[in-house]
Amino acid sequence: MENKKTRLIYEFLKFGITGGLGTITNILIFFLLVDLGGMPEIPVSIGCFIIAGTQNYFLNHFWSFREYTGNTRISVNRWAMFLIGSLAGLGVNILVMKLIIVNFILPWKFIAQACGIAAGMVINFIISKLIIFRKKNAY
Repeated sequence: MENKKTRLIYEFLKFGITGGLGTITNILIFFLLVDLGGMPEIPVSIGCFIIAGTQNYFLNHFWSFREYTGNTRISVNRWAMFLIGSLAGLGVNILVMKLIIVNFILPWKFIAQACGIAAGMVINFIISKLIIFRKKNAY
């Protein structure tokens, strides 16, 4: 039992590191386009989600869930499922981001975006672990 628990924690940490890298990508693009470029936050947030989600799919496939994916090739179907599965996290992200923007005075809106990303992380891990990168589906 301890082995499964340890493996789950290790996978979550790798998923978190991958997500952290995706967060950096997401926030950097968001900051450039919204805070510096004046573009509207929701469409930019969705675009950032697709870019960072694609980056995260590759890292999760080749590193976070390598035990399940092995040496299999990248799958467009798995990538699409990963992005679709991450929509729940995106919904939480946008909700939290907008709540913070509306209710707090912030020097930079990317702070609200970062809080939204953190709020959606656990949901994304559960979906990735149980649906996208489970051994049976990793091809």
